[in-house]
Amino acid sequence: MNKWLHIGLVAGGLVLADQIIKLGVNEWVAPLGRVRVIPGFFNLTYVQNTGVAFGMFAGSYSTARLLLLAALAITALAVILFFIHKAGENEPLFIWGLSFICGGAVANQIDRIYKSGAVVDFLDFYLGSVHWPVFNLADIGITVGTGMIILHLWRTR
Repeated sequence: MNKWLHIGLVAGGLVLADQIIKLGVNEWVAPLGRVRVIPGFFNLTYVQNTGVAFGMFAGSYSTARLLLLAALAITALAVILFFIHKAGENEPLFIWGLSFICGGAVANQIDRIYKSGAVVDFLDFYLGSVHWPVFNLADIGITVGTGMIILHLWRTR
């Protein structure tokens, strides 16, 4: 399969799934704030994350912050597209990884555009009182994609 078609299908599928799930979260979870799924381990929790990864730099609503985040997202996508352009057709793990990162970045950027600079997060894992930062499907795509690239680099070093 052509690598550009591949990235379009994988990244586009991730964006579509992420946005459809967030529509459901906005409709059913947001009014409640939190839905217990597995007590003591997992909740669906509605959070508008104004920061970046795991809520870093959250809380600021300045125009400068929004422009900086937009510039970072555009730069990241440009770098991803450059690496896809340079990648050979025989590097499927690398292309898959870049596709997942691209889809996750685009999905979160869509949120930032339509949610006044915030990203909707909703997956809340915890053990007792110890919580992992709330995240979303796009974040999973970025994390899995990064793992695939690390594996690719390790295997081809």
